[in-house]
Amino acid sequence: MRSWARVFGLKRILLCALALVAFVSGASASDDLQYSGFALLRGAAGTTDAPFFSDHFTSQVQLGIDWRPSPWLGAHVHLLARNDADGSRRGIAGIPEAYVEAKFHRGDHRLRVVGGAFFLPTSRENVDALWESPYTITPSALNSWFGEEFRPIGIDLGYTYCGSLTGGVTVFRGNDTFGALPAVRGWSLRDHWALLGEHLPVDGTYFTSVSAETDHQLGWAARGRWSNDHALVQLTHIDNRSDAIEHGELLNWYTDFDIAAAEYSTSDWTFAGETGWGNTTVIFDGIGYRNPLRASYVLVSKRISTVRASLRAEAFSNALSHRRAVTAALFWSPPGTRLRTGIEAITLGGQKRVSLEMRYSFAK
Repeated sequence: MRSWARVFGLKRILLCALALVAFVSGASASDDLQYSGFALLRGAAGTTDAPFFSDHFTSQVQLGIDWRPSPWLGAHVHLLARNDADGSRRGIAGIPEAYVEAKFHRGDHRLRVVGGAFFLPTSRENVDALWESPYTITPSALNSWFGEEFRPIGIDLGYTYCGSLTGGVTVFRGNDTFGALPAVRGWSLRDHWALLGEHLPVDGTYFTSVSAETDHQLGWAARGRWSNDHALVQLTHIDNRSDAIEHGELLNWYTDFDIAAAEYSTSDWTFAGETGWGNTTVIFDGIGYRNPLRASYVLVSKRISTVRASLRAEAFSNALSHRRAVTAALFWSPPGTRLRTGIEAITLGGQKRVSLEMRYSFAK
């Protein structure tokens, strides 16, 4: 198992990403090279304590580079830079995603093969490019957790029949500490996408990392989905197969987690929701300590011309606490510009936070 885990090693992923960037930078104008991204400025008033874990002023730049030399073959690199690493190591700038993909189509059968580091396609919020949400500034607790602490590094196979039935299986390395943040630090509400090689603090002693491989065991995930032009239902299971023991400053957690998701949309309205449940376990002195995790949200969003209004209600819990939050967001995109301005308000018990954001998008 150790030798198979090395196939998906972080160094290999980073070298592939650097090679791709170097290649596409020198590609000729005839090559199918595209890039897109955004720069944003954000200010927040109110609490910055848990579960928000954010400063009053933040900025980000994100860039996605896509090279598609043919309809069936492509590669993608996602670059990110931010003004604050939120106490993490190597968290200011880097790569959240880097992968190659191949698509095969014959009649009613479609197969997509992805290899590298990527976001697992579970979220019904983070559906835009670069795993961004078109609905709110701050993702739900469930997707905040996945952005911070889960990034499969391996191979994903997705098979679709007749355009409506999809099954997928993922085999991945890393993510051995997946589960530490909601179990120890508590759930968060923030859009901190973990970088490959980044170590995020869990408490004063331990860190978590999406890319560190410490137990040399491969994790896996499986999903099934039905969809049509307006509706979608999906079930996902994730098992990181961690050894749940200490490895220096990294404390592994064994996490077994399920997600049920549904969405209904029209040209103007979107109704979406997810509920996730499972357990994460750590072992000290040969004794296992299990922490049940649960997070759910429902979201409704309405687009009116250049304005989008969204409302989300959610609940999230671990062994020690159960909390509820309500988020309201309003975005406006002036016609004929690449700007988007937004305001968001979150209330969570006695805590309140209001955020303002200005975003400029660019693309080629």
